[in-house]
Amino acid sequence: MSTKVMLYVYDLSQGMARSMSLGLMGQQIDAIYHTSVVVFGREFYYGQGIMSAIPETTMHGRPMERIDMGETEIPQEIFMEFMDNMRHTFTAEAYHLLDNNCNNFSNELCNFLVGQPIPSRITSLPADFLNTPLGQTMRPMIEGMFGPSRHTPSPAPSTLGLFGTESAIVNSTHNQSVPSFTSLDALRAVIRNNTAVVVYFTSATCPPCRVIAPVFEELVLSKGENQIKGAKVDLSVAYQIGQAFEVRSTPTFVFYLRGEKFSQFSGANQAELRSSIDLLIYSAHPPHPHSILRLDHYAKLSGVPILFPSLDTVDTVFSKLGTFLQAVKGLDSGAGSEAILNDAETKQLDKIQQWLKKRDISKKNKTQEPTLGELGPTWKPLINKLINTLPYENLFPVLDIMRMLVLHPRISEVYAKDGNLTLVSVFKTVAEKDDAHPGGPLSKAVTLLSLRLACNSFGTPVLSTYMLSPGAARESTKQLLITTLLSPVPQIRQTAASLAFDIGMKLARARDPAPDSTGPTPLTGKDDLDEDWKMECLSAIANAIVQESHVDSSSITPPTLNKDTAAKEREEILYRLVASIANFIYKDDPATGAVLLSVLTLPETLDSLIKEHKVVQSKNVIGLCQEVQEMIRTAAESQGSRV
Repeated sequence: MSTKVMLYVYDLSQGMARSMSLGLMGQQIDAIYHTSVVVFGREFYYGQGIMSAIPETTMHGRPMERIDMGETEIPQEIFMEFMDNMRHTFTAEAYHLLDNNCNNFSNELCNFLVGQPIPSRITSLPADFLNTPLGQTMRPMIEGMFGPSRHTPSPAPSTLGLFGTESAIVNSTHNQSVPSFTSLDALRAVIRNNTAVVVYFTSATCPPCRVIAPVFEELVLSKGENQIKGAKVDLSVAYQIGQAFEVRSTPTFVFYLRGEKFSQFSGANQAELRSSIDLLIYSAHPPHPHSILRLDHYAKLSGVPILFPSLDTVDTVFSKLGTFLQAVKGLDSGAGSEAILNDAETKQLDKIQQWLKKRDISKKNKTQEPTLGELGPTWKPLINKLINTLPYENLFPVLDIMRMLVLHPRISEVYAKDGNLTLVSVFKTVAEKDDAHPGGPLSKAVTLLSLRLACNSFGTPVLSTYMLSPGAARESTKQLLITTLLSPVPQIRQTAASLAFDIGMKLARARDPAPDSTGPTPLTGKDDLDEDWKMECLSAIANAIVQESHVDSSSITPPTLNKDTAAKEREEILYRLVASIANFIYKDDPATGAVLLSVLTLPETLDSLIKEHKVVQSKNVIGLCQEVQEMIRTAAESQGSRV
């Protein structure tokens, strides 16, 4: 079900920019824009952090303009999860007049909801202003208040409130990035509610304070609020706080760990300040035991998901689908009956086929890919109709088509915002059928193609995040994984192991991003996969490793495969399963997963695989097994020492 998205545009200058900008700046500026996004009956905007209100009840009154941004298919629950994630970026402290203001927030929100930015006349205003003589003159002032700007024009910042929100207006008297406190209760709340806090006591008449202040700012802000929280107290203003904390000289630094006083010193000693902050952070956030291990084989694991991108079978898949549709028509009614698909749907199906073929050719020739518009406007409703029309055992051509489609970034976004929960429904149905008839002829092809579709869903950040988002998507993914890992069909087990690897890789990248990445790959929070979910997955993967180590090759090897080929196939399955275990538990805190695997005696299982050399032969697999043993041991011991 779609929801309308509106952009509300306000003029913070109340018309003064339009009438005075040309004379002051030599350039016409129509308004000093503040924007908000109205969706799901609320008006969302960036001020003192992300805020919301009943539309048109904010301090800005009525908007000067209401822009229809289109409609979104994103469910409200997914939207609210996205908003929770955004709150880590758009904090009150992170506000920047030029680079991180209300208009940047509205732009990101509209891109997420409807896939298009807000008007460029709004987002380009900071750069436009900086290109004026007044803007270049004032840039140093703005950067002194908010930090360096990413905009390239030469020096110059602006008057407060010029480009954004009420936070610039409200905070116009504050020129520090680390917050100052005058309320004793507020300061105590910060100390109580944060793991590591450093309080800097200063005064207006203290010359050493002016020397150490910028060093303190740089040290605290460079560490980030997730490591340490900074606070400043001017004793010439908040003398009652000085009395309560028994601080009588400035500068004085007091350090707190989990609400308790950790250390204290007075004076403008930069080296002592730096080492004291580092010691507090180390005590508050000790390095994970995995960080000191040498994990050469784990480091060599691919940082990209295992995908099934082949487009070579397009014509074969559509031919098979046509045969199945004819069979459904024959079963449903006699001669002269209406076709399963009408003319428009038949044309749309042909467009999908031609689009996939064209995309295959463009990839092989490295030419421009077909646009999404060429796919046709009703491709998704047609896919849904085919899923609901065909018998379960004949669904695999449709799943193969979806497997090819979801590799396109824009199509993956469509399925991530799918109010009909198409992927959820498919995976849940397949898991239930496979559980009832494991490896049977009824479900083999459908199960295999569903797993490939699930793997390809990890090919883009937005869809992979959706796959592991709380609720039905995450549960159906887990259900599909657990019911297929123990399949008697080697090909299904291998593809299920690939899915386990993709899930584990997503978790590992969220906790510990690759060195060349711009940051963690977000899920929907710090690590929103609850412990029960992870424990179920880990238990199933560990069980699959045990089963794989005891599989009798002679009982599963098809006549076309010799025993050596079958052994290599089993070793590849084990390699992916062990790799997924490594990704699941690497730097996971708390280390409940490692404790569970220790209880399940997985290290002993891996030890038998290594020493007996009946299944595991490759040095890479042996090395990875040994490293996983060590990861389990060190993490489990660390967890035990905390209890």
